[in-house]
This record gives sequence, structure tokens and C-alpha cells, in this order.
Amino acid sequence: MSARTTAVLALVVAGWTSAVCAAPANDTLAQAKELYASAAYDEALAVLDRLQSASSVNETTSIAEYRVYCLLALDRRDEARKDIEGILHDNPQYLPPEDQASPRIQSVFRDVRRQSLPKIVMERYAIAKASFERKDPQAGPQFDSVLTLLDDPDVQASPALSDLRTVVTAFRDLTKAMAAAQTPAPMVARPFDTGTSTPPATELDSSRIYTSADLDVTPPIARTQRVPPWIPAARAIAAQDFHGTLELLVDETGAVAEATMRTSAHPAYNQLLLRATREWKFTPARRQGVPVRYLKIVDIHLKPAS
Repeated sequence: MSARTTAVLALVVAGWTSAVCAAPANDTLAQAKELYASAAYDEALAVLDRLQSASSVNETTSIAEYRVYCLLALDRRDEARKDIEGILHDNPQYLPPEDQASPRIQSVFRDVRRQSLPKIVMERYAIAKASFERKDPQAGPQFDSVLTLLDDPDVQASPALSDLRTVVTAFRDLTKAMAAAQTPAPMVARPFDTGTSTPPATELDSSRIYTSADLDVTPPIARTQRVPPWIPAARAIAAQDFHGTLELLVDETGAVAEATMRTSAHPAYNQLLLRATREWKFTPARRQGVPVRYLKIVDIHLKPAS
């Protein structure tokens, strides 16, 4: 082969390589939508996959939703459901527009929302609670966000979250009260004020809920706390360990005002446990000798019978 032929081949190969590499740069969301509309689902999905790694923030949701449309059209339901879960994790209130999603697609989204939103609510509640314990000012907006999610019809259908609103509202109000208390009051000069007067005693807020973060509060002590037995129906389940977290709002009388599973122990056991908490009694938490409301966390461990 002559040097001239080799040079020409090199140029052709280089040009072909450049064309192949440049092709994804021409991909657009509009192109993917046109391919989807023409029922070229595999081709649309390929374009969307390439766009996903280099998309702008504004296009992320649109790319993800059209991926779901293509996957459902190709009957790849498991992949579609995972993509929907990802969309909801970033935007729990998302639903596809009715003018671009068929009733079948709407139904799949609704189904995934009903299954995913309770878990997302508990995750966001845990984040807000952690912010509260760190005294992070973001806790207030985070609790507000959880309350907004609790209004969603797909969340209201979950019996496990029926008692959570009271707890979240109390924490939200407490966060606002703490923020207001941290704002220094203006100094007001009074005639003949020597600055040696005794400040008034701090009044206890009867609406406040205390936690383990309040070191000056004595936690509640269990007096009656019957835990229902764990009797799994299947032998395979009986051989496994399960862990969960129960959250109790113990009022000033020592009764359990609200009970919520922060993390599930086992679906078959959660409701048994929540019903049992209605009979639990505690010596109430105290601050400065006065009974107060307290949010108590109880770790649940379901283990095989010995």
C-alpha cells in the first residue's frame, strides 16, 4: 500500500470516528419525543439514555418521564417502576401531565406513588427530625414539606401514617417557637433600673414536645408495656431477624397519645404493635419537676424463637 493510500485511509477513518463521536451531541429531547410519538420506542430510549448523562437540570424530569413512557410501551414494567421511584424521590408530588400520558401510564404512576410515598414521607420526616436535633433552622421548612406530603391522597390511604401528622405538627411548631426564642428581645430602658433585678422564672410551654436532645428532661419510664408475641406464619420468616423503630408521643399523664412506626419491623407485626401501645402506661417525663410531653423512641427486634 502506498504512502498516499495510507494517508487517505487515515483521513477517512479519522473523519468517520469524528462523525460517530459527534452524533450524540446532536441528540435532543425533541428528537426523542418525535421518536416516541412515531412508536420508535427503542430508538427513543437510546436517545434518552445518551441525553440523561449530559442533560441540564431543567430537562432531567422530562427525560426521566419519557424513559418511563418508552419502557412501559416496551413492556419493561420493572425498569419503568424503578424510574418512577427515582422521579418521586426527587419530586414526591410529581404526576405526569394528563395531556401527554395515557390513562394506563397514569395508573402505573398512581400505583407506584401509593407504594413509594409512605416510605418517602418517613425518610423526609427522619431528615427533618435530625435537623431539629442539630438545631438546624432548616428543620421548620422540612417539617412543613412533610405536612404537605401528608395531605396527598396517595399518602392519606396509608393507615401506618395516620398518627404522624400530630407529631410532625408539634415538631414544626416547636421549631418555630425555638427560632423565635433565639431572637434577642430589644433592651428597654426603665427609670431607676439598676440591672440587678431577678429575671422572671421560665414558664414551661405546655404544647412543647421534648426529646432525648433535651438533657434537662427526665425521660418517661415504662409502667405497663406489654409487647405482643411475634408468631410468624411461615417457617422461612420465623428463621429471620427483623428490626424496626417505634415512635411514641407520651403525654403529661404518661399515656401514649400517638404511636408511629418510624421504620417497619414487619408488615404483619406493625399493626399488632401499634394497637398494643394504646394500653401502655408510663411515668411521664418531667422538666423542672413538671410533667411534660415527650417523644420516645423504642427499638423493636423480632428474632427467631430459641
